Amino acid sequence: MLIKKINYIIMACVLVIGVALGACIMCLPSSSADTSGFSAENAAGYLKEISKKPHSVFDEENHEEVRQYLLTTLRDMGYEVEEHNWTPEEHGFSDNLSPEGLLDEDRPVEYDVKNLWVKIPGKSDTGMLIMAHYDSRGHATRTGEIPGSYGAADDGYGVSVLLEIARLYKDVPQSALENSIYLCFADAEETGMYGSKLEAMHNATLKNNVNFVMNVEARGVKGPVYMFETSTNNRNVIRLYKNADMPFAYSLATAVYTVMPNFTDFTSMLEIGKAGINFAVLDNLYYYHTPEDNFSNINKNSLQHYGSQIMPIIKEYTTNAAYSDMDYFEAGEDSVFFNILPTVMAVYTETAGIVFAVLAALLFAAAAFFLVKKGKIRLKHTLVAVGVIFAAMLGAAAFGFVLSYLVALIGGVPWKLTYIRVPLSGIPFALSLIVVLGLLLWFAIRKNGKNSFFKWEYLTAGAFISLLLALITTFALVGASFLFLWPAVLASIVMLVNAFTGNYYIGHALMSLCSLVILLLNVPILYSLLLAVTPGGLLAVNLLFVVALAIMIPVALAQKDLTIQKAAE
Repeated sequence: MLIKKINYIIMACVLVIGVALGACIMCLPSSSADTSGFSAENAAGYLKEISKKPHSVFDEENHEEVRQYLLTTLRDMGYEVEEHNWTPEEHGFSDNLSPEGLLDEDRPVEYDVKNLWVKIPGKSDTGMLIMAHYDSRGHATRTGEIPGSYGAADDGYGVSVLLEIARLYKDVPQSALENSIYLCFADAEETGMYGSKLEAMHNATLKNNVNFVMNVEARGVKGPVYMFETSTNNRNVIRLYKNADMPFAYSLATAVYTVMPNFTDFTSMLEIGKAGINFAVLDNLYYYHTPEDNFSNINKNSLQHYGSQIMPIIKEYTTNAAYSDMDYFEAGEDSVFFNILPTVMAVYTETAGIVFAVLAALLFAAAAFFLVKKGKIRLKHTLVAVGVIFAAMLGAAAFGFVLSYLVALIGGVPWKLTYIRVPLSGIPFALSLIVVLGLLLWFAIRKNGKNSFFKWEYLTAGAFISLLLALITTFALVGASFLFLWPAVLASIVMLVNAFTGNYYIGHALMSLCSLVILLLNVPILYSLLLAVTPGGLLAVNLLFVVALAIMIPVALAQKDLTIQKAAE
């Protein structure tokens, strides 16, 4: 009985530790008042001034007040500020968005576009560009949006981060910087990314001297700051990003974002071939693009997280002469990257990912072969298990779709796969996972009592499905492959060891590690996926949840059997 109790304690500890560490990956630094480094408290002072009033391009007087505040603040710091202004006749944009959110592609845009440009010179004119837009949202185009945002998060967070960077570097001598820093406060992002488009078209410094871009955005008002988008062939980009303190990034997100119809000022930079990264908070979409995006709803810890990531990147870039090469960030492949522990990132190249996938397939094949040969699984029943898991995936996805459709119906908003804007969206997320988990546990416990082969056949089937998804994504969407590859590898190791030994201690250690890694990968990703795509994404969330449970549940049952065998000795 004591061994059984210890077994349950170990399994419970793995579950608690895995969920807790997975949640801690999303933890934020505390806001700092220490002005010797990046200070969210100080940045909030800028932010308070920026977000006093709605300041979209349609709020002409307020918009100009914000621009003048930026000009004055930067000049008071001692900077020469370039004003890059274009009249309607000069910029010639015609896809005009009205204050009511109506688009008239034939009517000329009738307002000036005014950007601000600052250079923090280094020994080399080659530099990184850090940009944010200073206009707020003045119109509503999607359900749930309300005109008149104060722009505190979107994009007051970005603008205040740039001002804080300017403050920290205002007294740094040129001789201390190997490379330059350029700051761009862009206009008219909310109505068409006009400010960034004009810089991309006309700014010779941008074209000839900038080889790396960081864009600072927001799609919510709180939570961790995601590095959610990169340029293509990002191997060297990620090498630089790894210098961030408390990095938070998944190549799954950057891979998925490339196929989504979303745009920021960073898009304009990608269109002219610039390398770089894009940052944003995602939590509390309900305040996004509404008057609730105001100073009273900001989160200073989130603001500090921008600084925690961005400042070490700037330091590395400006103190290393290697980045003076305009071609430094050119690379022939992408990287796969993900947080595995709080503040710890795993990174490897696309080529390495292919090698890992091939080795994983060989490892699984060997494990399955020996399990069959030693009579621990039956091939026919294992194939049936594969079919059952696929059916569970489809059923869970269908349940997620129905639940998200009901959420949209009750909330009075149209159903969209990536944008259902309702309050308390975490409730259907939790309900969905509880229902899916409950049904799968009920099925597993019921079958386990009747079939001594069950756990290993279903573990083999679960590992096969994860491996199949890993192989597909490795060659079709490489950034997503890690989510399936490493659970498949660990499950295959568990299978292979079981084929040759039933050692209690080795088995428990490997199975616990397998479950722990799956939790560390899935807890932050599933939660972040919900934030990114809203309840409409429950279809995908549930599907991924089943893939994870298809390994975790058989592993837990196998641990139970090991304990029973040990108790009988």
